[in-house]
Amino acid sequence: MIKQFIPQEICLECRGCCRFNRRDSVWSPALLNEEAQELLRNKIPPLFISTDKKILLGQLAGEGNFVCPFLRPEENLCKIYPRRPFECQLYPFLINRKGAKVFLALDLHCPFAAKKIKTRDFKGYALYLTEFLNSPPQAEILKNNPQIIQVYPEALGLGELKI
Repeated sequence: MIKQFIPQEICLECRGCCRFNRRDSVWSPALLNEEAQELLRNKIPPLFISTDKKILLGQLAGEGNFVCPFLRPEENLCKIYPRRPFECQLYPFLINRKGAKVFLALDLHCPFAAKKIKTRDFKGYALYLTEFLNSPPQAEILKNNPQIIQVYPEALGLGELKI
């Protein structure tokens, strides 16, 4: 489990995560190979997982928005929170590809992170996360799960990852 930067109560009030403007959004979480298998073993319908191991989004009733199928929108809670995917644990931080290089990046759409970006706490957390992701076991996981490395438009690069 990744140490979290954003306090849970902030996330629960925000209502920004887990919602997307397109069904095929690059922002839809990708699953590690073992996460996809675990979800299927736990009776999660296969129709929630794409062939490229991304969570398939559902349309929110009466609205043009798409949501993660594990989100309970009325309460803004995740149905699988204790077992949520790696990429969800990482958010608003992302693994971003630019050309041949891979970076730890930040989604500036997260209001809490955007507000804290110049603080010592943020810089310390970004360093912790970069070191964690560059550790041999984590680097190996990323190397074996290329689907987790996306090209995110508008993401702010924070530090190069050695994969």
